[in-house]
Amino acid sequence: MQEIEDLSIGGSLRLTGPVKFKRIELAGSLNIEGSAEGRELEISGSGKISGQLKVDSIEVSGSLKIGKSCECQDMEISGSAEVGELLKASKVEIAGKLEAKNIEAGKIEIAGKMTGKEIRASEINVEKESRIRGTIVCGTIHIEKAGEVEDVYANVVNIEKDADCGMIECNEINVERYSEIKEVRYVRTANISPNANVGKITKIEKLSREIPN
Repeated sequence: MQEIEDLSIGGSLRLTGPVKFKRIELAGSLNIEGSAEGRELEISGSGKISGQLKVDSIEVSGSLKIGKSCECQDMEISGSAEVGELLKASKVEIAGKLEAKNIEAGKIEIAGKMTGKEIRASEINVEKESRIRGTIVCGTIHIEKAGEVEDVYANVVNIEKDADCGMIECNEINVERYSEIKEVRYVRTANISPNANVGKITKIEKLSREIPN
């Protein structure tokens, strides 16, 4: 195993994993063949890791591609990131683009685009004109003006005006005017503006998915 204390890269570097590091700051190009583990990874250039990545914090204003899974505490993406398998994080903030096979997180703030087969989180905030592609399973979700999501399974759902949503199954839902929703299935309460466009509304006995705490 290669061990690195503090590495700052302005050019191009190729490493063979497994690699263990405290901090890597990248403004150039980094390619790690294999897996990596560390504390801080900051990328304003281009990074590629063919294996797994386990790290405390990630900041990406450039681009990062991880071949397998990624586990971290905090992830901030203002550029683009791609994870081949599962992304598991405590907090994810996206102002750019994130794509992963599946995503598990505590809190997600999305002000850009996110794609995954299934996104599971305790709390999700979809900011104005932002978009999530994939099935969402969460405790609470707030979709701001003109936000776009596909199917959602949640405890509480709040939707601002002009949002575009697929099927929503929840315990409680609040929908503002001019939003487009394919279908609503609710257990307890549904406060829906008469100016919202909902294809179908059904009261159900219980949720069909287990919701994260």
